[in-house]
Amino acid sequence: MNDRDVRIASQTGDWATRQLADYDARTPGSIFSEGTILSVADGYGLQSAVASLRCERGERIIGYKVGCTSPKIRSQLGINHCVTGRLFDTEKHESGVTLSRQHFANLAIEGELGVELAHEPTEPDFRGSGIPNCVARVFPVIELHHHVLRGESPSAGELIAHNAINGGFVEGTSVSPRGFSGDASLAIFAGDRLVENCTGPSLIQTIRSSLKWLAEIVRERGDNLQPGQIVLTGSIPSLIPVTDNCRFRVEAPPFGFVEATFVALTILISWLDLWSFQDGLRRFVDC
Repeated sequence: MNDRDVRIASQTGDWATRQLADYDARTPGSIFSEGTILSVADGYGLQSAVASLRCERGERIIGYKVGCTSPKIRSQLGINHCVTGRLFDTEKHESGVTLSRQHFANLAIEGELGVELAHEPTEPDFRGSGIPNCVARVFPVIELHHHVLRGESPSAGELIAHNAINGGFVEGTSVSPRGFSGDASLAIFAGDRLVENCTGPSLIQTIRSSLKWLAEIVRERGDNLQPGQIVLTGSIPSLIPVTDNCRFRVEAPPFGFVEATFVALTILISWLDLWSFQDGLRRFVDC
């Protein structure tokens, strides 16, 4: 180890504690506003340290995301290679959910395809040109992001240290890929307005390339992908900021759809208060 590596290693524990506290406060990345610069390896080291803290407090890793898979996203974030982050059980939502925008730091979403693994991806799974045999089911996803990078210039190390800016995901309906052949399509709607779409072979190609890349990266860490884990395979359309109250819907035939509504915290509280009042009234009437 050189002097820099020793210094980074000695600070990683303290940085991880700060990163998690910042994340919980929805103000991620204060260490980067102070001029901290990390390499890709350092970023993954810090991401792992934060993930360990989250597991220690009871959260569970349920899979991984692959990010920066398309030219659009790479251009937006200033990164020229794929990155990965962990997915946690506490940040998985079902289609139809209503979420507060204030629960995120500068909320932005992506529409993409997710998969559940039937087994660890291996080389034979990628023979041919379709969805790999290691995939048990495919489903559309709205991936949630804390779109905040505090460094002076785009940095893969910071992006990775922020768990690839993942803030959770909303999972849609799913289907088995068995027997599927051909191309798929994906369209993102804000209300009734089409925001972005993509068609052709790129969606299936992204599933293949992301799974192959991720399996290799995870093995290099001395770990393996597991049956039942979720993998978000990466967005082809752009990262979309969410600045107003809106319902987003992602349609991905033949794999299904997913939708989520994003509102201001005060509106969400009002809805919850109304639900509580109505529930209390029902209980009173039943008595």
